[in-house]
Amino acid sequence: MSWLLYVVCLGVGGLLGFLYARRVPADDRIKELELHLTSLQAKYEHYQERVTEHFSSTAQIVNALTQQYRQLHDHLRQGADTLCSDTRRHGQDNPSRAFLPLGPAAMTSLHDPVDPAYLASVAAPRDYADKAPHDKGMLDDDFGLK
Repeated sequence: MSWLLYVVCLGVGGLLGFLYARRVPADDRIKELELHLTSLQAKYEHYQERVTEHFSSTAQIVNALTQQYRQLHDHLRQGADTLCSDTRRHGQDNPSRAFLPLGPAAMTSLHDPVDPAYLASVAAPRDYADKAPHDKGMLDDDFGLK
């Protein structure tokens, strides 16, 4: 008799589960997931826009800073030219000559190619100390052991 009670309870539970599954359609869960996905996509696109705006404004600020640096450099160079132009007083050591010209031509002159003869005369640094022929070197297994 008790096993019959278990079978009846199992049947009633299965029937209630079936009715509940039919009552709550799966479309609601799909719609909920679609809304969540749409929300995440909108947040991601907003984030991408903010990153793009950030780097765009950073580039504009750096460009403005570069322009202001050029203006400052030109101002200092012109001031040195006009205020330190007394060759009798300064001779060849005129401070106005200390300023480098700006522009692409000046940048290429700073990076002239190195003479190959000079490069051939330069030896690579040695990371070991000179030793007598009979002494053990630093890479020897017995080096430093007594």
